[in-house]
Amino acid sequence: MSNLSLEMKAYHKIRLVVFLLFVTPFLFSQNERLIIGRTTGKLWVKNDVTIRTFGFAGSLSGQITLPGYPIDVREGDEVAIDFWNISQGNPVSLYCKEIEFVQRNKENEIMNKKEPVHHMEHGFYSFQAKKAGTYLYYSPENYPFNLQAGMFGIILIRPKEHDTMAVKPSAEVLWCSYEIDPKWHTDAIMGTEYDAGNKPIILPDYKPVYFQINGKAVLKNKGLQSIAGKKETVLLRLVNSGLYLHEIRFPSKAKLQLISGKETSLRVLPEGYNIQLHAGESLELLVFLENVPDKELISYQFTDPVSKKAVYKAVIPVFY
Repeated sequence: MSNLSLEMKAYHKIRLVVFLLFVTPFLFSQNERLIIGRTTGKLWVKNDVTIRTFGFAGSLSGQITLPGYPIDVREGDEVAIDFWNISQGNPVSLYCKEIEFVQRNKENEIMNKKEPVHHMEHGFYSFQAKKAGTYLYYSPENYPFNLQAGMFGIILIRPKEHDTMAVKPSAEVLWCSYEIDPKWHTDAIMGTEYDAGNKPIILPDYKPVYFQINGKAVLKNKGLQSIAGKKETVLLRLVNSGLYLHEIRFPSKAKLQLISGKETSLRVLPEGYNIQLHAGESLELLVFLENVPDKELISYQFTDPVSKKAVYKAVIPVFY
């Protein structure tokens, strides 16, 4: 049989599998999601330099992005997830610190003990979107390896439609920041052979050299708002999907209003607002920039939580 015939046969088998996924009783709901765990992603970290990444995609042909597949729902929604693990390595699973994921078996029965999902198997999850906000979900297996490798995404729970803010933002911005240690992304480590027992992966000391926001170097961030729109309010979502402390400082003329997240993460200083996000934390803020001078900057700092030393610091223009 020719290679073309084999490829066509494999393609039709995959189409059949995908079709069957969407006719299962589990997925007959308004808010169903198919998330695919993969170990074949690539991320450009510097000019023509790429590193291998894991990740979550929404389709078999979808490219890996960091953060991965976004889950965008309304407060009060019931959400069903079919997580298909097509990765070649150790078993993985889905987890969110602030949201309780219920796991079910193939018969749609709630599992008393949650189990990781093995290669080419499906994990069936559900959760109720109880509280509006922005949340990080990820694979907790072999923590923090899978998270650092790229198996993370954002859950966005929007307020109910009848809920209104005193101020309506005209723009929404997500800044998901993290660090990358390329020694954790070598083929020798990321190509670890499948182990049914999920044996821990031996890793070198964590020494990141790349610092990113939304899959790009921090310094490549163009800014928060356009000059033309400086009088308009911005809804800013900040997520720390890294392992370091992320500290963001806004200029004194900016005004920030906390929408969701820990109140202690936001401090008002004489020189401006200071935000501290520990690993896995997130905030939602209304940002008012009308009185900010055109050339002001936002400072982004990554601090080692053990040594308490700042490892990397960059500035981002407020306006573009």
